[in-house]
Amino acid sequence: MLTGWFNIIKRVGLKPNPKEGDEKRLMVVNSFSFITALLCTFCGVSLAWVSGDWSIFYTAMGFVCGFLSILAFNHRGYYKAAKFMLMFVFCMVMLYYGATFGESTQVHFLGLFLIGVPLLICTPREKEFRFYCILMILVCLSFLEINYYFQLVTPMDMTRNELYVFRWLIMTVVLALNFMVISFYQGNIKGLFKRLLENNKTLLVKNRMVEEQDAELKRANVKLSAYNVHLEQEVSARTHALNANTIAMEEMIRNLKNSNRQLRDQDKMLTSQLKELETAREELMQARDAAEKANTAKSAFLREISHEIRNPLNAVIGMTYLLLNETDNRNRIPQSVLAYIESISTSGHSLLEIVNNVLELARIEAGKIDQVQPEPFNLRDWLRSISSIYQNAAQVKSVAIQLQIDNRLPSIIEGDRIHLTQIVNNLLGNAIKFSPEKKRVTLHCFRREPSQWCICVSDEGIGIPEEKQRVIFQPFEQADASIHETYGGTGLGLTITRRIVEMMGGTISLRSEPGTGTAFTVTLPLIAESDSNTEAGTCQPDIVPEYTAFPAETRVLLMEDSEINQLIMERFFSHVGIALHVAANGEDGLRLARAVRPDLIILDMHMPRMTGHEVIVQIRQDAGLSHIPVIAISADAFREQQEEAIRAGVNEYLIKPIEFDRLYNVIDQYLRAARQQTPYPLRAIKVS
Repeated sequence: MLTGWFNIIKRVGLKPNPKEGDEKRLMVVNSFSFITALLCTFCGVSLAWVSGDWSIFYTAMGFVCGFLSILAFNHRGYYKAAKFMLMFVFCMVMLYYGATFGESTQVHFLGLFLIGVPLLICTPREKEFRFYCILMILVCLSFLEINYYFQLVTPMDMTRNELYVFRWLIMTVVLALNFMVISFYQGNIKGLFKRLLENNKTLLVKNRMVEEQDAELKRANVKLSAYNVHLEQEVSARTHALNANTIAMEEMIRNLKNSNRQLRDQDKMLTSQLKELETAREELMQARDAAEKANTAKSAFLREISHEIRNPLNAVIGMTYLLLNETDNRNRIPQSVLAYIESISTSGHSLLEIVNNVLELARIEAGKIDQVQPEPFNLRDWLRSISSIYQNAAQVKSVAIQLQIDNRLPSIIEGDRIHLTQIVNNLLGNAIKFSPEKKRVTLHCFRREPSQWCICVSDEGIGIPEEKQRVIFQPFEQADASIHETYGGTGLGLTITRRIVEMMGGTISLRSEPGTGTAFTVTLPLIAESDSNTEAGTCQPDIVPEYTAFPAETRVLLMEDSEINQLIMERFFSHVGIALHVAANGEDGLRLARAVRPDLIILDMHMPRMTGHEVIVQIRQDAGLSHIPVIAISADAFREQQEEAIRAGVNEYLIKPIEFDRLYNVIDQYLRAARQQTPYPLRAIKVS
């Protein structure tokens, strides 16, 4: 263990890949410093104990600190300063003990040791530095001799026994240090001798190789002589053959000249064709640039249209959500009016689905479809959540949704939950739309093979004719024109679904008979995270959970310029026990945030006077606000816009129309993390 610690101390300040010799010199300096510190401690304690004068011990500790500071210099990379400090502290030790104890202690012998140290620790390039170190030692020895002669410093009074003990202690230290110098010199000599032996062996091996190569060259020379004679004979024979070939070559040259004239004519023709191709290429490049500009314009148009549609949709869906889910409203509103409100809600969600499908198709055609991002999730909870969301739309049409889950499926699987949700949303939405009243839609999830699982959505609707089943997955295609007139829709849902399924490495199949219903089956690779199979084969959606209120002192700031959206958010937050602080623009919101210091900020990305992007940059640069979680709620639905907001510092990005259960879960997550507590229980409006 002591050896290990000493090896660590020796290598203090050692850089990776040091120059040749620098490693040994650094280890010599560290070794001298550490061992001399130990010897100085030993002598200081011994001399103080023998003489009874503890000032000797304190002085010795000062020298120990000087020696240990050399390790600190090396650790910081001040190697030359460490060398100088080593010589300086040694000289101070020699002067102090020589002047304090007198010449009878033989301290000046330490100078003999010191003269050899610069030769060990200095590189050949440090000649001047080495000279000054040796000069410093000689000056110290001269000072000691002058002091011994003139008694400038009166030595300590000591008895004969004390003087005897002091002299032998100091002689022991000097001998130990000289032994160290001799040991290091001996190590250097051994290293040099070892390298000389290795170089000698290498030279012997190379000498043998040279002799072997010389013998090989002699044998090769004999072979070359014989081969030279053979070549002369071959040259003579081939000269005759070349003469004959020359005649043939002249004939070939005449033929080549004729061919060259023909090639020149063809070259002129090809040059003319090349010019035509260049002209065509320029026209194609212009057409490509025009297409790119059109595509950029289309993307900008879609972003604007999406933003403009989602804002009023947020008001429609938000208002209908509050009207349908607030208990007081349901008790006061007549059932006939509730049916109208449910129809408005369903139509709003249908319009949202159309907008999402149009945007998704535009992204797919532009080659910007999102990459698959698999993650573990609970399969049964996910299926129950989706079926629960579509219960309201199904109830409007008096259609029942049945959820069936194969008990052979694991509880936790790995997959892209966002894309899977998009697949099931499109299939369930179509199934409910094409199902008559009093019919049933079945969402069946089962295991087909050990490595595959399937999602099957079947209905009891009108069905699809066989001749239309081949084109049903093409964009803007429906079974016939009457489908659009009767049921609406864009014909994009199945196109997007098939492309997402193929992107995830799966397939989608269709089984349908007119008048009896349709079943779409998606088959995907199964990557299981757990083998727990405790669920029943047929499951009905769980009872819808209810929101719980947050503590009354919770402060939430909303920055939103739309008064309708402000009203919806204030109404929603009032049901979870929070009184919102509202700002209608970015500048007022930033001032209110600094004044209120909220627990959470909800931010619209499009506001007057200061945009949401500018506000989040200011928040993250403000030391008093940078820790506050920020949730962006925006009608910008493109992934690029979301990523830009996340990079600016937004914690979560929610797309309008607002999903209140998602909003509640996100708020609960960040407030719970900030307060490290569970919200107080209080019954409130139900999750949609």
